[in-house]
Amino acid sequence: MTPIDEETIREECRVLAFDLWDTLLDREATLVPALGDLLDANGSDYDPEILLRRYLAMHFRDSMIDSLVPGPHTPFKEISRRALTYRLEQLGLDVPDAEVRAVIRAWKQLQPYPDVDAALERLGEEYTLVGLSNGDPDMLDAVRPNFGAELDGVISVAEAGAYKPHRASYDLCCQRFGVAPHEVVFVTAHTFDLVGAKAVGMRGAFLNRHDNPYGGWIHRPDIVVDDTDGLADALL
Repeated sequence: MTPIDEETIREECRVLAFDLWDTLLDREATLVPALGDLLDANGSDYDPEILLRRYLAMHFRDSMIDSLVPGPHTPFKEISRRALTYRLEQLGLDVPDAEVRAVIRAWKQLQPYPDVDAALERLGEEYTLVGLSNGDPDMLDAVRPNFGAELDGVISVAEAGAYKPHRASYDLCCQRFGVAPHEVVFVTAHTFDLVGAKAVGMRGAFLNRHDNPYGGWIHRPDIVVDDTDGLADALL
């Protein structure tokens, strides 16, 4: 599918919907030290950066399963607790549940990347700024004050009952702000949820902080930038 040009996006789009984890909020800066402390406390010299990647991969897998099988939506924190516990058990560690939960609570301490606040201030003059996150509502309430710039709204997929890239959360965003999908630019550092946004008709911006390939999906980003400064330059 051919990407839409930036001029058309500037003319048609009214809402910027941002993924939060790893797109606006620096996950590694908080979670790697938290995992390092947990490993040290349990006598392990395993690399916390590798553990974070493996834990997040398990979390992602389980959240996708949760969105596919019948039944109630499982909270992000519970899926995350299970995923981290599983990875620790694979390492042969018997970590008390209280220590695992302490790491999960660290998600509420995530801070924006250095480029974020100034760029959001610029973008907020022209667009409605929305956080659209897989996180639980209380997690989003906790991190929202960490931004120096104001978000006009925050939506948790818990309200839609399924994790991105299920279409329910994208549809909810459009309903909440009274816009059609093509009037929304979904901004993310991840391929999976941009594919979901594009599939329902949103515009898509791939904020490629980590210089990763996008992959071979037919749903292509309309804009590719390195950070939120680049996004503001493209959309203003």
